[in-house]
Amino acid sequence: MSFLARLTDVAPPLAEMARIANSAGAAVLLFDNDDKVKAANEAQERLMPCCPYGKNDTYTSFFWGALNKGMTGNPSAKASPHSWLNDALAARRCSQNLDFVNKDYPWGPMLVSHVRLPEGASIQVRLPMRAIGMENYFDMPETSLGVIRILRLRQEIRSLEGALDSLGLAVALVDPAGSLLHANSSFSDMLRTNDGLADLRGNGVCATDPLDDLMLRQVLKDVTSGNLPQAYVPIRRRGGEPLILAISTGASLGTAIIAVSRFGEDQGEIARAIAAALGVTAAEAEVLTSLGAGESAEELSTRRNVETKSIYQQVYNAKKTIRRSKFVAPDASGIGRLVTGIAAITRTPLVRKH
Repeated sequence: MSFLARLTDVAPPLAEMARIANSAGAAVLLFDNDDKVKAANEAQERLMPCCPYGKNDTYTSFFWGALNKGMTGNPSAKASPHSWLNDALAARRCSQNLDFVNKDYPWGPMLVSHVRLPEGASIQVRLPMRAIGMENYFDMPETSLGVIRILRLRQEIRSLEGALDSLGLAVALVDPAGSLLHANSSFSDMLRTNDGLADLRGNGVCATDPLDDLMLRQVLKDVTSGNLPQAYVPIRRRGGEPLILAISTGASLGTAIIAVSRFGEDQGEIARAIAAALGVTAAEAEVLTSLGAGESAEELSTRRNVETKSIYQQVYNAKKTIRRSKFVAPDASGIGRLVTGIAAITRTPLVRKH
């Protein structure tokens, strides 16, 4: 019987985690209420062929099998296995969620999560960070995000890539420290010029002007923590007009989207970029861009010589399109924040009236 077929009699929360982790290539172990191995996927059996994963195997027998074959990634477990095992069993019984990194496996660091339901059944997932291309984004020994959390973040990064790379604007997804989770080609090109923004320290986006950098650090902290939904930061350059940064919260907690415009960027270009990236019509993109720049629906209807209700209808239609889009799926609110962020860095910022 295949691993997925054996999930039919597993509690739904654990089954869902197992499917998500299995599809990402993670090693998955399921345990029943008595801590006996209920199922192991192929990735787990390949990664650790230390026991037969039969009905009589338990977490304890699995631990000793892995230790004896040099497949344990925790130095403390190697140094004092009996003491470590007792502590691990106690933690498994008392904690519903354990997230940690084992960095001493022969094949490299692994993010490990253990989730236990109140009735006792549990799942343990091991995810090789290098295998999914995430090791550059986090300080491995300090990472405690959890496997499912990091898989969802990877999904956001991947779904951003296609849309961001289609934009002429410079757009990036960052963490609270400004470390790049993804940057489109325009953003990467801008960083390489070291004029206004750079990656001088090799650990994230920074402003080349020290005072601007202090402001940027504080805004990133406020936006990624949720204290601010979005903010706009001017960044001085050595030559030319300043950069205008629109920083808005990402779809995943603890992330921010930075959209950059050079002062003087044409609003029509931004509208065309939004239309191409999100699949809305040119008219809908113009409405989103104008509203994002601060123009009211009434002012926009007067300028376009249409009824105000037509403006609201186009906003409604655009929202429906965005909800159907795979862009940053399935979080439509994250898409909306990105649209607003991009639209708000237009040539003539206005005071919002709506």
